[in-house]
Amino acid sequence: MPLRAAKQFTKNVLRSLGYSIIRTPRNEGIASAPPPPAWPEKDYSRMIWFPASSANGDAGGDVPSDGTPAEYAESCYQRGQAAYAAGHADEAFRCYSKTLALIHRHGAAVAAMKALAGDYYAAGRAESASGNTAAAKQFWVRAVECDPANAEIRCELEKLIAAEGKRDLTRHCYIFYDPKRAEAIHREAVLRSLEFVSIAGVPGDIMEFGVLGGWSARIFGETMRDLMNMGNLHLFDSFDGLPDYSSQIDIDSYEIGGRDLWANKMRFPDEFVRELGSPVDVHIKDRLGDVLSGERIQIHRGFYSETLRQPLKAKAALVHVDCDLYQSTVEVLQRLYEMDVFQDGCVLMFDDWNCNKASPNYGERRAFREFLEWQDQYTTSPFFTYGFNGAVFILHDKNA
Repeated sequence: MPLRAAKQFTKNVLRSLGYSIIRTPRNEGIASAPPPPAWPEKDYSRMIWFPASSANGDAGGDVPSDGTPAEYAESCYQRGQAAYAAGHADEAFRCYSKTLALIHRHGAAVAAMKALAGDYYAAGRAESASGNTAAAKQFWVRAVECDPANAEIRCELEKLIAAEGKRDLTRHCYIFYDPKRAEAIHREAVLRSLEFVSIAGVPGDIMEFGVLGGWSARIFGETMRDLMNMGNLHLFDSFDGLPDYSSQIDIDSYEIGGRDLWANKMRFPDEFVRELGSPVDVHIKDRLGDVLSGERIQIHRGFYSETLRQPLKAKAALVHVDCDLYQSTVEVLQRLYEMDVFQDGCVLMFDDWNCNKASPNYGERRAFREFLEWQDQYTTSPFFTYGFNGAVFILHDKNA
């Protein structure tokens, strides 16, 4: 239909519906207005950062992008295909992982991972037949990482783990009065948070500050595996209880100064550790090795004031802050910022957000408010709350 006829037709329809056509200078000028200026070309290389220490990193260090995330994801997939054809399964896994970090459920990469799962499963069966169940378990853990929906492989792995009959702290919730309800709440919160970073294409690692017996770490590991989030899992804890209270803010807080809530400083008794048969951090890494491949689990033992002195060559997709104290939360937020660990889209989960009667003058609430005031690179959006005590936020890089 010619343009003039189309305009007249539109006018007739509008008039038949009771509308009036009013011509104004603004209306007249719209058709002849120049197009809006184009947005500046996006530098996607700033958005893609794979640390050498990550499961989706290269041995040679950080991998820059020369194109869009989609182009880089395809490049990683092709490199994975080449590695697989050459018989280098672990290198293929790393390449496919990069693709999945940028484009969740990338069809070709998912199919390639399923092929890898079959190979790892066959290798595990061969080791099992020869009596080497430890090697078989490692192969099957990796196979489930590659194809978490494969019921046959998961069944074989679960039977092997059950046959070991090992004690497992990571399956026990030591804090909440109703462990079943606590697990349901935390699994949903972790799932929502990991779904966001996975589907939104925020590549990087998962970092937990405050591990205790590894209960929430297991929830993170299992959810990462089932979502095919291929980042590393970093676990920071002294494994020797809370530090001495060095901040007057903590000393005066309701939980410490008022109720002395953590009189034992959340420290496992020496007799408990002796009965365990190994240090708590060693126990946790071993048990979580039934969920994720061992190289993806990084334990950082010590108080944050010590462990965060060392450069952390990683980007965080998600940070779980379960620090309890104001001073510890300050240390975590400041050092991660100074080491450039945060990124646009990073999720922050605060597990003790409502401690101290949810007062903004204490704990994680005060530490996060002061962090946002202290630096001018990141702003934040509330994401959701969970249970009676937790809150989740998304960081936004002003320079992204």
